[in-house]
Amino acid sequence: MDWRALVAVLARLDARWALLGWALSLLLIAGLALRWQLFLRQQGIQLPFTTVLSLTWAGQFFNSILPGATGGDVVKIYQLCRLVPDRKAAAAATVFVDRLSALLALLVLSGAALVIDPVPLRILSAQSFSTRTLVWLLLLALIVLLAASISFRAIRSTFWGGRLLRTLAAAKSHLSFNWKVLAAVALAFALHLLNFLIACLFAKALGISVTYLQVAIIVAVVMLLIMLPVTINGHGLRELLLIAYFSQMGIGIGRFGGSGVREIAVAFSLVLVANDLLWSIPGGVWYMARFKAPIRDVN
Repeated sequence: MDWRALVAVLARLDARWALLGWALSLLLIAGLALRWQLFLRQQGIQLPFTTVLSLTWAGQFFNSILPGATGGDVVKIYQLCRLVPDRKAAAAATVFVDRLSALLALLVLSGAALVIDPVPLRILSAQSFSTRTLVWLLLLALIVLLAASISFRAIRSTFWGGRLLRTLAAAKSHLSFNWKVLAAVALAFALHLLNFLIACLFAKALGISVTYLQVAIIVAVVMLLIMLPVTINGHGLRELLLIAYFSQMGIGIGRFGGSGVREIAVAFSLVLVANDLLWSIPGGVWYMARFKAPIRDVN
């Protein structure tokens, strides 16, 4: 990594495009709250939009500081069960179904991205694997499946394991297809497309020669892979994936001829992460202030 080149790329950020992407991020958070509220109302749970927005925004904050991208869901379930103690299973089910709708939309979009430009598959096909390596990988996969099966049997007999299974059962039993669910799923697709647009605007702010379709292809797969709880908020993994994509797709910056692919990809990642972090901090502050009071005062 050429740190001077990285700083040079970041220093020439066009504030006009960056501010537009930054402003649209608030619309994205509001859209996430609206999608969750549709699932809440589908279960007959009526909460003010400000409460749903506060919990959604808090979820974005905790997703930024915890491994994977699901730490905020735990906080949302905890506070939601306090808000509607007589509907705990149904309330928790809305969080799972909301996450499932976003994951379903992302799987479809990332699948389409791999069909259009299968960069990860090309990278893997370029690697040479011996028969012995493949045997070890197969053995490792079997060990992981066996460990997962044993862990599941052990966890389901515990108190929290039983609660989790009851919540999943509630999510299955409470899910019924109606216009609210369909609207929420459609909104999930729209929010991903909006997120791609925000990333495209930040790429344009950096002067990166990339189209909206290319950004969508890259970001869809990267978002899916960084959901794995490997690092905190995908830091490190995100940059490696972007470098691989930029290298394979020949993406660069016309006006920064002295900058390499690594510096450009990492600069792009840093801008996206900074935007997410800056928008998540108000959600954490609002959560601490709002839910510090008794539950009866925040309804």
